[in-house]
Amino acid sequence: MAQKQITHTVGPKESLSSIGRLYNVNGRELANYNKIDYNKGLTIGQVLKIPGKNAAAVTTAPPVVTKTSEVKKEPETKKEPEVKKEIGADKNGTPIYHTVAKKETLYHISTLYNKVPIADIKKWNHLTGDALNESAQLIVGYTKGTAQVVAKKEEEKVADKKVADAAAKKEAKKMEDAAKKAADEMAEKAKEQEDKMVKKETPAVKNTEIVTAPVTNTRAGDFKGGVFKNVFEEQAKGRQMISETGTGGIFKSTSGWEDGKYYCLHNNAPAGTILKITNNATGKSVYAKVLDLITDIKQNNGLIVRLSNAAADALGVVDNKLDCTINYSK
Repeated sequence: MAQKQITHTVGPKESLSSIGRLYNVNGRELANYNKIDYNKGLTIGQVLKIPGKNAAAVTTAPPVVTKTSEVKKEPETKKEPEVKKEIGADKNGTPIYHTVAKKETLYHISTLYNKVPIADIKKWNHLTGDALNESAQLIVGYTKGTAQVVAKKEEEKVADKKVADAAAKKEAKKMEDAAKKAADEMAEKAKEQEDKMVKKETPAVKNTEIVTAPVTNTRAGDFKGGVFKNVFEEQAKGRQMISETGTGGIFKSTSGWEDGKYYCLHNNAPAGTILKITNNATGKSVYAKVLDLITDIKQNNGLIVRLSNAAADALGVVDNKLDCTINYSK
């Protein structure tokens, strides 16, 4: 009985020795059988003929029946016709496509489709070398029926993508909720700090210098800079004068509207010091008594003074914007 020839398609990193071990054949014997140089190595996609277990004896003696039956039991002899049944080479059939994954080789693709010959894959896709482009669509065979193997692989990919998309959406929602919670907490803290600042910037003075009457919409009277002008002049006698220029802020107060008593917050002059505050835009000046330090919060960054709204009105401040110069005695 004639033996069916067994072949092997060379894959990445395979050698004559490693292939020989797969078939219990010496590597040099395999090279001699295929009439190739043992020392030159192999190329990916090269097809080798595999000798039977008694190949040396076949050339000089008739085959033994028991040995022939063993050759027929080799797994490779049964796989070859199965390839033709499931994936054929008939171009009149429906092409079966495979999407190339990252670092995937022709040999690996061949093993996924019942070891379809690499030479056929190259021919169907007009490939001249072994290099492949990621995500490329390769024809790996033709069939007239339903490509169940490919369909199953595509279904698995779709299912995996749905799971990944669901996980990504869940993670995005989780991050969005965390960001919203953090923003709400920051807004709450900012509101608390602002409330504290307003409360601190409108203290009750023991000598009742701040009027307790409600703030009206009536503009402040013309008090010629306020009642603290004379005190400023007394403090300035024989002392060094300090001048500062920068941005001023405003706080709400009931004082100053009807009595000309203006107050402010300042970080350099001690409490009780009278500041001469000049609006650089209008040239108007007022005299305000320092109550306390400016609160160290974000809203006060860059301010050199905060003055009462009555004082700001007397300076002709518009839209709460005050470019001012401050003078006081040291």
